[in-house]
Amino acid sequence: MNINSLRLKEKLLKRAARVSVIGQGYIGLPLALLLANSGFKVTGYDVNSELVKELSRGETRLENETGVRDLLMKNLGVNYFPTSDPRELMESDVVIIAVPTPKRDGFIDLSMLLHALKLSLSSVKRGGLVVVESTLPPKSFENLVLSEIAKFGMRIGGDIFASYCPERAMPGKLIEELVRSYRVIGAVDEDSAELSKALYESFVEGEIEVTDPLTAEIVKLVENSYRDVNIAFANEVARVCEVLGADVRRVRELANKHPRVSMLMPGIGVGGSCLTKDPLFLYWIAKDMGYPPELISLARRINQSMPYHYAELIDEFVRSKKSGKGVVSILGLTYKGDVPDTRESPAGNLVRELIRRGHLVKVYDPIVSEHFGAQYFREFEEAVKGADVVVIASDHSEFKKLDLRKLRALAGEDPVLLFDGKLLLDADEAEASGFIYASVGNIASLINIVSRKLSKVGEIISNIPE
Repeated sequence: MNINSLRLKEKLLKRAARVSVIGQGYIGLPLALLLANSGFKVTGYDVNSELVKELSRGETRLENETGVRDLLMKNLGVNYFPTSDPRELMESDVVIIAVPTPKRDGFIDLSMLLHALKLSLSSVKRGGLVVVESTLPPKSFENLVLSEIAKFGMRIGGDIFASYCPERAMPGKLIEELVRSYRVIGAVDEDSAELSKALYESFVEGEIEVTDPLTAEIVKLVENSYRDVNIAFANEVARVCEVLGADVRRVRELANKHPRVSMLMPGIGVGGSCLTKDPLFLYWIAKDMGYPPELISLARRINQSMPYHYAELIDEFVRSKKSGKGVVSILGLTYKGDVPDTRESPAGNLVRELIRRGHLVKVYDPIVSEHFGAQYFREFEEAVKGADVVVIASDHSEFKKLDLRKLRALAGEDPVLLFDGKLLLDADEAEASGFIYASVGNIASLINIVSRKLSKVGEIISNIPE
């Protein structure tokens, strides 16, 4: 190790390094708080001044995340200092970048990352460490991060140290997963890797692997692509069960008794920031390099098609019952149960498609006020009153304990469809309560009601909006 890296490592081990985290959202805030809790003085920077004001008052938008508020209250003003003033980042020993890298109109938007990178390089001390946690498309570390370092006249591994350590945490379990999950560090030189490892060892209990940046970039995207592909298979099986008249829950239960089968649960689609984005990043870059990964692309399209498929079924049911528009009540708008996150939620696509088809859509969610253009109700009873169709679109704990007879009494005139998009309810109990029950992978009762055949999977997949 050179003199700069030796000095920084000593400061890291003594918790004397001044750390700044750019981005105080889903990953940046918990990360900053964990570092503060381990003894570092941490500046949490965000361009959103209102967010910073909330944090300064001890308020967090991650209230549902276990441990976040406790860590905030414990470290605020002691080891954690939120700010929207970039001048407070100056002379940092370590800067960590945790800003979004979203997809926009079929492209990878790295503008926030580039801005944060320039801010980091202008703020970090000579001999300091810059770590990128934001998800990167392959070769971005080489083509963007190292390029910007060179533009600043710095020599990697000497004047400055840098690494890529992609986040891998699930909303709902952010603190737990940031602490216990294994981490991958990608670096082009040994000193950057060793310094990054020393930083993360201050709070990470899981294994920390060191590799090159390109491998780290691909690993992050492969992990989420793997999950997306496996969910797509479950959704494909659900569609097969629907056309053959079987129940996917029973099929899955028996198939998973095989020692080498572990089929996931199907649903109305895939949501969240990572699973809907990371497979596309991998696909787009590989395609540009000469190979378009067919399985990854098809899996993404199958999962994206699911809410449109079920909008079609609901539309057919309503039109078999009455002429004109129907009333559809959507219960749950988040993509994950008991987590207030509506990013890329399939419920949003379902709502928008039903509105496009002319139906009156009413929505209720106990933990978010998002509505996706529908009529939002704070009271469950108002949301379901007079409904022709009731859809369970999120697996919130509240919906697992629904009083189905009360729900049926509030809904509209017979027949009323209860569509279980999360496979939460018992079919026999739902039908005994007076509903026509259908679910993902089990639409036998619905087929008996609608007058025309259901659309083929290929037609749905080929016609979904980009």
